[in-house]
Amino acid sequence: GQLAALTNGGDGDPMRPGGVAAMNWNGRVLPVRVAGKCGADVADIVDGMRWAAGLPVAGVPPNPNPARIINISFGGSAACGNLYQQAIDELRALPNGGAVVVAAAGNGWSSTISRPASCNGVVGVGALNRDGFKSNYSNFGPKVVVSTVGGDDNDGTWGPYLADSGIVTIGNASATSPGLPTYYGEFGTSFSTPIVAGAVSLMLSVNPALTVEQVIQGLRASARPHVTSSVPGVGSCSDANPGRCLCTSATCGAGILDVKRALDFAAAPTSYAPPMLSAPDVDSPELRSAVALGQDRPANPLPPPQASGGGGGGASSAPWIVALLLATCALGAAQRLSSRKARTRCRRAG
Repeated sequence: GQLAALTNGGDGDPMRPGGVAAMNWNGRVLPVRVAGKCGADVADIVDGMRWAAGLPVAGVPPNPNPARIINISFGGSAACGNLYQQAIDELRALPNGGAVVVAAAGNGWSSTISRPASCNGVVGVGALNRDGFKSNYSNFGPKVVVSTVGGDDNDGTWGPYLADSGIVTIGNASATSPGLPTYYGEFGTSFSTPIVAGAVSLMLSVNPALTVEQVIQGLRASARPHVTSSVPGVGSCSDANPGRCLCTSATCGAGILDVKRALDFAAAPTSYAPPMLSAPDVDSPELRSAVALGQDRPANPLPPPQASGGGGGGASSAPWIVALLLATCALGAAQRLSSRKARTRCRRAG
């Protein structure tokens, strides 16, 4: 819905006007199934990433419409690992600039982000609330490249004052079969990630010659500074303060995603000079009331907890989700991996 929702044309229900707009409504999406009913093997995820970008995968027909952006709105708690890193390195080395991997940081309020966002050369995405603080659930750490809105649910001590209604996107009103189209408010780094992936697709529409390294450089250089706050009790993000907190470039990426400035960079990557912006100071009656309740979340135990199995669907997702990998901005009709990619036996997520 965030990448491909119809814009100015409704959501398919002629009785309702469209309630959301896609990040790039002229872009194309290539959905690639990498999971069975109870999760995904790393080997299948890696095969899906490689196939989406146009690399050969044994037992699967070649992809005639390679994608330049791989959106991965899920993750696992283990370290990056050789399979992931080798695949990402292959994607970055592809001709014509390579394929950009954009991945969710995870929803376990941990100082170690989920894989593959933790791999080198990936655009790891953190979630912010409407005030610009780290959302209560978002993982954080130096591997995050940039952060953007992700919704802020009612969890945490400060939830009653700072929670919002989430990221609005399209959905279906039936749980087991096709039903009426509807809208949902969603929460999680899984929903921050396609916002950034969509921004990257717009950057590439301005300048298709951008390399993966230039895209990452542009997201960093064009980001707005993280907010500050003079309200006593609002601290920086750390394992001692892992809930809603003040981001820095060491915890939530270079700053807050700014799509307009990212497009300015894309148009002139060698001469782009970001304007000097001061960090906004956040102070509100709601924030002061929240701080009066005490710290938003207790300190993380050491070692810090990892996001369970992926946190792919949102801040309160089931431990192991049915993972969905979207390769954005591919040309042509959507295709699906089959064969062993569709196995349905239960297994741990990647």
